[in-house]
Amino acid sequence: MKKRLFIIKSCLLIAIVLLVSLPSYGDLQEEKDKKTQMEQELKDTESYLASLESLKSDSEAYIAAIDKRVEELAGNIYSLQLQATAKQEEIDLKNEEIAQKEAEIEKQYDDMAIRIQYMYENGNAQSATMILQSEDMTQLLNKATYISELTQYDRDMLTDLENSKAELEVQKVELQAALNDLNALIEEAKAEQNAQENLMSSKQVELNNYYNQIYGANNQIREIEEDIAAQEALIKELEEIERKRKEANLQLTYDGGQLEWPLPGYSYISSPMEWRVHPITGAYHLHSGIDIPAPTGTVIYAAYDGQVAWSSYNWSAGNWIGIDHGNGLFTIYMHMSGFLVSEGDYVKKGDPIGLVGSTGSSTGPHLHFSVRLDGQYVQPLSYVIVP
Repeated sequence: MKKRLFIIKSCLLIAIVLLVSLPSYGDLQEEKDKKTQMEQELKDTESYLASLESLKSDSEAYIAAIDKRVEELAGNIYSLQLQATAKQEEIDLKNEEIAQKEAEIEKQYDDMAIRIQYMYENGNAQSATMILQSEDMTQLLNKATYISELTQYDRDMLTDLENSKAELEVQKVELQAALNDLNALIEEAKAEQNAQENLMSSKQVELNNYYNQIYGANNQIREIEEDIAAQEALIKELEEIERKRKEANLQLTYDGGQLEWPLPGYSYISSPMEWRVHPITGAYHLHSGIDIPAPTGTVIYAAYDGQVAWSSYNWSAGNWIGIDHGNGLFTIYMHMSGFLVSEGDYVKKGDPIGLVGSTGSSTGPHLHFSVRLDGQYVQPLSYVIVP
């Protein structure tokens, strides 16, 4: 019977200890606020993802338009190149015709030169022969006229050939101008094609960037959703804890006991609680606690039972902790180099809570120890005895 009662009492004691170590409602509300922030972050990320999807669609449409334009340019270039090839063939043909005309002109010139030379060298004898062999004056005139007409024919033939060559030269110039225009159009089309391809490359890089950002945003959304699910589970757990706390009606109550010195082995007070000139700012102010010098890393202990109300960083206090002992009494520990407890933890008198440091507005490693009652700093030496 006694053994059974002992077991029951032990179980009740364990339950009370577990309930005392559970987080406070402040933590529950904080976790709910975190969930709200996560949900807002999820909405913001989803909105960001939607904007990325829109930008991706715009880029894809833009690239498709560039693709179509590049295709058109490739077709135009091919058509222009065919026309240019045809023009070059016409020019080559004209060159052949011109070369042929030049050969005909050369032959006509040579033939005419031979006849002129012959008539010049044999002019008197030929004239005498013509007179002697002519039966009458009419025949003589007819022969003279024939010689003259033959000479005129040679000249006319040469002129016709030269005119034909000149006309061929004009046609060649026109063909060459048309070919030059075609080549210019080809170069313009190639330049635009190159510009479009460069633009497509930059747009493709931009599109790939959107793909990567979308991939990252989707991963982020999945992570946030997982965090929200985990947060909801945590809140549910904390709500159950809060329910159990209320059922047990557990509350922090300071019983009036003496606080314990927070730095065993270090009792020198370098700066008491008093009005003084601040060593850094130079302002005249009330020093809100006592300063106890100690090497960096020295363990700091809780002065009394309570719950860690905060464990954070402040630009002036540095890394600091506040412990709620109930009935409006708090002990405060400043300038620490590290934390050994977190906000919401329950501690016993003498539990390690942090390490001495010189963070925040500090001139060297020390513990600034304060006592606050109902929101007002009070003399720590009224609650703790210097060892």
